Amino acid sequence: MPESVPMTQRTRRLAGDHAVLGFVALVTVLACLVTVEVAQLELAAPNSAVNWWAFALFALLLLVAESRPVFWLRFGEGGEITPGWAFGFALLLLGSPLGAMVCMAAATLISDSIGHKSIEKVTFNVAQVTLALGLGALVLAGFGLSGPMLANGDISFTSSLGMIVAGVVVLVTNCILLFAVMAISRGVSLMVPAREGWLTSISADGALLAVAPIFVVAVEYSLLLLPLLCVTSFIVFSSARQAMRQAHAASHDQLTQLLNRASFVQNLERLLANDDGTAEPTTLLLIDLDGFKEVNDRLGHQTGDGLLQAFAERLERIIPSTAIAARLGGDEFAVALRRDESVDQLVMASDLLTRLSATMPVHGFPMSVGMSIGMAFAPEHGRTAEELLGCADIAMYRAKRCHTGVETYAAVGASRELGRLGLLGDLSAAIELEQLTVGYQPVVRIDSGRTESVEALLRWEHPTFGDIPPGEFIALAEHTELIGPLTSFILDRAVRDITLLERSDLSLAVNVSARNLQDRHFPDFVLSTLEAHGLAPQRLEIEITESAIANEPERSRFAIDTLRESGVRVAIDDFGTGYSSFSSLRDLSVDRLKIDRSFIAKMASGPKDVILVRSIINLAGYLGLETVAEGIEDDATLGILTELGCEFAQGFLISKPMRIAQLRTWMAETSPAFPAVRLQPEPIFTS
Repeated sequence: MPESVPMTQRTRRLAGDHAVLGFVALVTVLACLVTVEVAQLELAAPNSAVNWWAFALFALLLLVAESRPVFWLRFGEGGEITPGWAFGFALLLLGSPLGAMVCMAAATLISDSIGHKSIEKVTFNVAQVTLALGLGALVLAGFGLSGPMLANGDISFTSSLGMIVAGVVVLVTNCILLFAVMAISRGVSLMVPAREGWLTSISADGALLAVAPIFVVAVEYSLLLLPLLCVTSFIVFSSARQAMRQAHAASHDQLTQLLNRASFVQNLERLLANDDGTAEPTTLLLIDLDGFKEVNDRLGHQTGDGLLQAFAERLERIIPSTAIAARLGGDEFAVALRRDESVDQLVMASDLLTRLSATMPVHGFPMSVGMSIGMAFAPEHGRTAEELLGCADIAMYRAKRCHTGVETYAAVGASRELGRLGLLGDLSAAIELEQLTVGYQPVVRIDSGRTESVEALLRWEHPTFGDIPPGEFIALAEHTELIGPLTSFILDRAVRDITLLERSDLSLAVNVSARNLQDRHFPDFVLSTLEAHGLAPQRLEIEITESAIANEPERSRFAIDTLRESGVRVAIDDFGTGYSSFSSLRDLSVDRLKIDRSFIAKMASGPKDVILVRSIINLAGYLGLETVAEGIEDDATLGILTELGCEFAQGFLISKPMRIAQLRTWMAETSPAFPAVRLQPEPIFTS
């Protein structure tokens, strides 16, 4: 574990490491004792009938198989499978058990050195194969098979039975030792790794051990059969390799090689399971990267993929070896681990957030990414994987909205908030249940105070949680197919409402998302909606953000051009906050710039913001574009904008969003009475 891990957790990890080292030492001692016993048996009754040419050949094949990574099969945490067992067991059957054990140990040592494994892993693997093969040799000796298998010219029933039992002993010993060291290192029962890897290990190693007697028979009969047997074995091994790769792909994310969602849920269920039916104390962390969509949009999907891979590698290095990690999809990751009651879980998660957020190299360039972490505990918040995931999702969603970094479900539960999954589930039915409404915020001309247009803003009146701001559900809907029905609803409702007002010159502005613009049927839908309600295209304005056109710009540009050719106006919303402001003005045909509220809000106290806003207004004037200032909340800001020559104003100083009936009353009572005195305050900043 890195140095910043809490001391109690580090102590627990060290205790686990000590247990592993103790087990390795035990296996090593047993391997030495078995080796001594086998050596005594062989030296007491030396066998001159050993075919040393065949022995040398199999020893060479064993060395090649173990030293070439191309022949290795890896499966999850279960280790590696190589053709070496076929040749190692064949050496045993040729009549020199001690020689077979020495060759197997030497080949294993070479392969582990090539793989740059730690000393304890090398020691364990050498002791493991030596002990397994040595026990197989003792079984053969027990059946009276102390020499070559074909020493008598044929294979008797006793010889066959002895080889079968010896092979089973080698296989079972190998599997038990492997699963035991995995279980000790992860702090779980022996059955956990056995369930995860027993089928792969037994089927592969068993098949390889079964091939060994065939190798021996072929070599004893004629060396000319060996090439044919090697070709056949290679085909079988290649088939096994492909099958294992397919099995790995079915349970792992192909980009990051972490577990996928289905496999993570299965592993989490195993982690939660207790023999008495209760849930094991467990911590689940749900991690969502902030701003990852912008990385894809601005830098391309190849960079986005590289960032996900680098993040996954760092995640695996940082979390404890006993934890399980997965990529659930997109930019969402999950980590589950047994809860250490002596460790403050919030401190642990915050520490994880800090280390994961550090700069990392992606394609040779340093990059960093923010993230939000939601945390849930078993059994307090759930006893199943899906229950915990739902609770962690709620906590993570609040961390993202509140920009707190880390939230626990316990801190959220009292406020009865919805997570993303619950929110999207309710949103899908909100239209039919008439929970969605449309508010209208006026946009006035600064020099006259006349209301020139209104912006339609979607609102959701949830029956349980009250008014949910659009920023909480529209951003989620943009990643699903729900954005289509939402846009259809607000466009149809707003166009219908505007036609009911007495003002035939009042324009309507509606926000659309990137997914709308990339739908080739969207322009036709907009125009058919206008025609159905009798609203002239010139009275509709489509508002888009710069980021909305960054992904698949050709499709977006086609939709924009089609709408403008029909008379629909186009405005760039939140102008100045995107990475491509000037290229947007160069490449797109638009009518209006809406200056982002982040610049407007600080104008009264920030000279730099005044300079930036003046530059945007002047640039728009040179290009023949109108300018709208969003988020005006005080007279001082309005005075500055008047001096700078901004044409239109929108914000709470003028009016909050209203229902259509309130808008009708407001326009009748105030228009054009947007007080002229407010338009001529004393300048705060001069040119």
